Amino acid sequence: MTAIVAAERLTKRYGTTVTALDDVSIEVGRGEFAAVIGRSGSGKSTLMNILGCLDTPTSGSVAIGGRPVDYTDRNALVDLRRTALGFVFQQFNLIPNLTAEENVAYPLLFNYREKAERTERARMILERVGLLERATHYPSELSGGEQQRVAIARALVHDPLLVLADEPTGNLDSKTSAEILDLLRELNRDRQTTFVVVTHDRESGSLFDRTVRMVDGRVVA
Repeated sequence: MTAIVAAERLTKRYGTTVTALDDVSIEVGRGEFAAVIGRSGSGKSTLMNILGCLDTPTSGSVAIGGRPVDYTDRNALVDLRRTALGFVFQQFNLIPNLTAEENVAYPLLFNYREKAERTERARMILERVGLLERATHYPSELSGGEQQRVAIARALVHDPLLVLADEPTGNLDSKTSAEILDLLRELNRDRQTTFVVVTHDRESGSLFDRTVRMVDGRVVA
């Protein structure tokens, strides 16, 4: 199986007293649906930020799509985030004065797509997540679960190699959380998009192809 993301011996230190990651290695294959599970403070969000090129490791290496990530090249990092990566966050992070359709289409502005293509792709993925009829609604007019569906659509609209979802159900009730995780799994299977999902919910582990458990900045299983 081709590795979409491969991290080798990642360490992240803050000052001389805090080690958020300690010699972490992880590899996720094309089309995998993988979970990183651990309690708060286990290092899982730090790992996601480094894999997503939002933070820099103290040492170690990462390759995405077979290409080594150069954390000293800011332009290359921006290009990776723009073309190869999709993000889903716990807080949704939708732009409040844009409609659902406009939020989904927004990343395509930075890929220099024409307006007609941006609209078509946004509406297509909104239909796939079950929200086409809400395309003209603003985030304040949507439920938490609907906002997260918009955020998922936004993460997928540019067909990324890898989607990183950091506690995507953390602000949702248990029923809506289950629906969102089921949707992510369906999208993974239908589109063969690689997902890495950070969660503290051990009960959801059966949904994933593989789980990586972290404790105190280290992978333990």
